[in-house]
Amino acid sequence: MQQRFLIVLLCLLFKVPFISCSVFYSSERPRVDFSKNIKNKSISYELIGWDDEADRRRISYILSALQSSGKFSTVRYQDPTKTDVHVQIILESSPRFKFFLGEASEPVSYLPERDPIRFGVYLINRFLAISTFFVIPDVDRDDDYLVFRLSKKGKPYKEFRYPMESYRVFGWVSLLLMWGDDSKEWKPILTEKVSEFLGDTSNEL
Repeated sequence: MQQRFLIVLLCLLFKVPFISCSVFYSSERPRVDFSKNIKNKSISYELIGWDDEADRRRISYILSALQSSGKFSTVRYQDPTKTDVHVQIILESSPRFKFFLGEASEPVSYLPERDPIRFGVYLINRFLAISTFFVIPDVDRDDDYLVFRLSKKGKPYKEFRYPMESYRVFGWVSLLLMWGDDSKEWKPILTEKVSEFLGDTSNEL
């Protein structure tokens, strides 16, 4: 009887929509005004590491910010021979582990080998979240980096790295934190990253 009750309760937990996931962006969000440094140059780009569907949505915000910045006459895909500068836009992703039965995007052994302490905390948190029916929330940290790698005349020139650390909180407690949810803020966040990049490269571009 008790087993049946637990099974029914688990089914309800997975069906109830208000057990939600909240996303919180924790890196700095500097605002850079590059409007006074507009130059008439062309740029081509190459995408590396943007594999997930959510990542593809985010890269659209980056490309839109490059296009609308007013700094470039043209923005082309993988055409370095016909543009003044070429940039590889790279997402350096932290290890991600899918919830429950999903497949990890990286080998399971990768995170324990690179950061065993973090992996231990991850396992403890996951066990507590499941055993308490998510009264204790499941928290995943994404310590990604956005990298712009510039090339001029076919030769690597300079690299610019920007942190994009965020936390995903899954469980009942995320309801109380939804007011601060940043999951819909990726467009302004990434626009600010592009503006920071263009500010840092004002003398190079």
